[in-house]
Amino acid sequence: MPSISLCSFLKILSQGTPQKTTEYAKYLTPGGYDFYWRLKDAAFSMTVGGQAFDQCVQPLNGIKPPHGSCSSPKGHLTIKLVPEFGLVDAGTRQLVHLWNSKQPDLKPAIAGVGIYLMQQHLCIDEFADCACVILDLRKRRILSVAATAPQTPSMVSSEFAWIDNFFEQASKAA
Repeated sequence: MPSISLCSFLKILSQGTPQKTTEYAKYLTPGGYDFYWRLKDAAFSMTVGGQAFDQCVQPLNGIKPPHGSCSSPKGHLTIKLVPEFGLVDAGTRQLVHLWNSKQPDLKPAIAGVGIYLMQQHLCIDEFADCACVILDLRKRRILSVAATAPQTPSMVSSEFAWIDNFFEQASKAA
């Protein structure tokens, strides 16, 4: 079962059916690796802590960050839900996912899907009081729960059904 980042999922979600087919077809064969995850971790430690990487890692090892995933109902695709960082703003803990893609433009409805998935799968137990946001670095804006439209759960269900159908048809054709 392929596993993709939330950002990749939102990019594919914003495309039409022919483009979705092309993008999801890339996941029909095993592969893919996030080559940048170590760099992201190092950048966080050095910029937030202001110390050398070796010094920053020790205290961070004891912190349990929220992370999770969600899968399509038939398990054909998993979306990794790992916010880049958290912060406290006006007494509210926030889980922040970054959007730094030139294309496609992050539409509020698409951001709402990401926020909805984060809320459903990350804001539980000790993180139940957290708010989820997407920081659009290209447009210098923060998209919050206000971007989550009433039809967002239906959009997610529809997209997951499309994904499961795509992978089932591809496996039959193989």
